Amino acid sequence: MSEVWFEEEPGGVPKKGGGVRDWFRQVLIPRLRALFKHGPRRATQRFSLISSPTNSEHSVEIGGNMAPKEMSALLSQLLSFPPQPLPVLPIQDVTYDLEMRRLRKLLGEVSTSTLTGGVPNAGDLLDILNPAINTLPYLYTLLAHILKGKPNHMPIGDQLWMKALVFLDSFDPVQIRYVGFDFRKLLTLIRDAAWAANRAIAAIRPIRTAILRLDPSGSCLTSTHVDFVRLCLEARTFRAAKPVLDNDIYEFPSKETAQTAEMLQLFPCSQHETSSGFITDKSELSDTMSYWQPMKYFLYGGMIYMALREWHRAILFLESVLVTPSKGAASQIQVEAYKKWVLAQLFAYGEVPNMLPKTSHPQVSKQVRVLGKPYESLGFVFKEALDKELDARRLQEEIQAGQRKWAEDCNTSLVNGLLKAYRQFSVVKLGSTYAAMRIPEVSKRTSPTPDDYKETLEHALEMKKNGQLDADIVYLGGPDKYDECALYFGRSSNKESEDFDEQDQREQLRRQTAKCKRLAEHVKATDRKMKMHKDYIDYLKKEQPESTGTTAGPDHPMMTTGGHPFDDEDIMGDS
Repeated sequence: MSEVWFEEEPGGVPKKGGGVRDWFRQVLIPRLRALFKHGPRRATQRFSLISSPTNSEHSVEIGGNMAPKEMSALLSQLLSFPPQPLPVLPIQDVTYDLEMRRLRKLLGEVSTSTLTGGVPNAGDLLDILNPAINTLPYLYTLLAHILKGKPNHMPIGDQLWMKALVFLDSFDPVQIRYVGFDFRKLLTLIRDAAWAANRAIAAIRPIRTAILRLDPSGSCLTSTHVDFVRLCLEARTFRAAKPVLDNDIYEFPSKETAQTAEMLQLFPCSQHETSSGFITDKSELSDTMSYWQPMKYFLYGGMIYMALREWHRAILFLESVLVTPSKGAASQIQVEAYKKWVLAQLFAYGEVPNMLPKTSHPQVSKQVRVLGKPYESLGFVFKEALDKELDARRLQEEIQAGQRKWAEDCNTSLVNGLLKAYRQFSVVKLGSTYAAMRIPEVSKRTSPTPDDYKETLEHALEMKKNGQLDADIVYLGGPDKYDECALYFGRSSNKESEDFDEQDQREQLRRQTAKCKRLAEHVKATDRKMKMHKDYIDYLKKEQPESTGTTAGPDHPMMTTGGHPFDDEDIMGDS
C-alpha cells in the first residue's frame, strides 16, 4: 500500500513511517500464531462479539484467564474501527455512528481483568493501542488500570499518569463524544490526584488541553470548566487559565439541543453549527450543573482577570454573575461578585456606576448594594477625592478604617492597591486641565512623598511605558536635575509610538470584528434551535389559519434559515 502509517519499533509497538499491511504481516500475525500454541483456556464470562463488516454474532468466552484465540478475536474487534488506512471516500455519519456505538457496547461488556490482563506474548493493551486512532479502547483500558488500584487514583508522575497525559494530548475529539461519562471520569481522576498531592498545578495543563481539544471554540460551558478555573485559582497560575477564559460562553448543555439534533437527524459525529450540538445532557460530556455552577465559573474567572489586571474583562465576568436569573433573593456568590465588581470599576474607570446592569433582578440589586455598603462608601470617597483634586489621605483613612472587613472578604490586597490607582488617575486628570506641569508640582499634587522628585519622575515614566499617560517628559536642566523636568500633556510625538498605536488599533479592530461574527453565528444558530422547539411549533400551529389546512413544521418558511423576517437584520445596528 502506498498509504503511510506505522512501522515497528524495537518493543513491537508500531510507529509512523511504515505500511499497515507490513505491520500486520510482520508483527500481528506472528503474535497471533504464538498465541494459538498455548491452546484454549477456561473462561469465566460470556459475551457477544459483533463482527464488522457482516455484523454477525459469535459467542466467545472471556474472563480473567482469556484463551489466546478469544483474546485475538477481541483485539481484532478493538482495532477494526476506524479502519486504517482511512478509505478514500469519507465514512458516512450513519455508519460511523453505528460503529462507535457497537464498539462502546463491546467495551462495556469486557471485564476489567481482561482489559488489564494484556495480550499473551504481546504485552499490555495500552502499548498496542494508539490513543489517537483507538480512542475508545484506549480510554476504557486506561480507566480499568487506574480503577484497579487502591484508592482508585494514580500518583502524579507514575506510568499511568504519563499515559493519561499522552491520551489527553492525542485523543480523537469526535470519538470521545460517544463516551462522555468515561472521559469525564478520567478528568476527575486527574483532578483528584492533583488535589491529593496538594499540587493543583499538575492538573491544569492536561485538563485545559482536554477542554480545548473537545471544543476548540470553548463556547459551551461544562462542569469541567468550573473545576479548571478553580484549579488555576488554587495554584495561582492565572495566566494559564486565559486560553479557556478568553473564549466567550454562549451556551450551556441542555436537553433541548439534544432534541434539536435528533429532529435534524444529526449524530454526535456529525458536523454541528455549534459545540452545544454534541455537548448535551445526553452526551454526559458535562455533569449536570445547578444554577450556582455557572455563577462560580464567572466569579472565579473575574477574580483571575483581576489578578491579571484585565479590569474590563473582569467586569464582564462579574456582571454575568450579577445578572443571573433569580427568584428575588441574592446568593452569597452574587454578593461576593458585587464587592469585587465595585473594586474593578474603580480600577478601570475611577468611579462606580450608580446602577447595576439593567438585566439584573431589582431585588438582587437592592440586596447586594446593602450588603456591599462599605465598598460603595470606598468608591464614593475615591471619586470625591479625585473630582476635588485632593490628596490621598482621606482615601487612606477610609481604607484603614475597613481593614477588618477587607480581610474577611479576602480583598485586602485589592483595596490597598486603590492608592496606586488613585495616584495614576490623579496624574492623568492633570492633563485635562493643564498643558504642561513641572515635576515638583506634579509631585506635590499626586505623590505620597512630595519631596521625592525622582520617584515622581520614575512613576510618570512607568505610566507612559504602560500606555496610561499621554505626555512627553522634557528634561529642561539635564537628566539628573529632576526638579527641572516637566510633563507636556497630549504631546506624544514619538513616530514609533504612533505606528505601534495604529497597529494595536488595527489588531483590536480585527479581534472585535471576529468576535462580532462569532456572536452573529451563535445568534442565528440559537434562533434556528428555538424555531425547532416544540413550544414554538405548537405556537405556530395555533397561529396557522384553519382555512389553509396546513400545519407548521421544520420545513415551514419560518422554521428554515432565511425564512424569519429578522434573519437578515443588522444585529449591530442601533435600535
